Amino acid sequence: MMRRWQLALVAAALTLGAARSARTQTLRDPESRQGFYVSAGAGANTLSAWDKGRRDDTAAGLAYTLRFGEMLTDRWGLGLAIEGGSAARQGITTQLAGLTLEAQARLWRHLAAHAGVGVGVAAAKDPSRIDDETHATYGSLLTAGLSYDAFVGRRLTGGWALTPACELRAVPGGDVSAIAAVLTLGVSWWSGLPARELREKR
Repeated sequence: MMRRWQLALVAAALTLGAARSARTQTLRDPESRQGFYVSAGAGANTLSAWDKGRRDDTAAGLAYTLRFGEMLTDRWGLGLAIEGGSAARQGITTQLAGLTLEAQARLWRHLAAHAGVGVGVAAAKDPSRIDDETHATYGSLLTAGLSYDAFVGRRLTGGWALTPACELRAVPGGDVSAIAAVLTLGVSWWSGLPARELREKR
């Protein structure tokens, strides 16, 4: 499994490099969501888990996300996301976390749709079980959601933004499977494009 993901990350890096080479030959209008980005956010999630076919009650807890990548064009972007969250109810603790290769598409102005696939883990711990055993499953992590960048201050391209986001995360199959609905508020930084890649506005 690790070899497949290493190959996927290498392929993504090669695609990113090729897109950058092609992009530098075409001037683009200046916009806020351009260049490289880094975003860190925290918030809340509601999480449901199935432990060996038995559903644990839906519970609420904290969630986090860390994203970094680059907009390949004014509409399409590619990056990596580290995501996770946990919840507890009546002594039962559930967790979901992982790393995804994430694509994003700008829908309107600073609103973007995200979709990711990667490796993740879902875990459930129930004190009522013998030896207080924790069950966990390592497998695929699937994500989908929306985010909006509310930029602070004015720059020709790039800058700082507050980024509210909503998302679904799922680790299907295995002894433990889980799905979470997530709301986060993040802080994002966009590098913008260098002057040589921008078309002058008249």
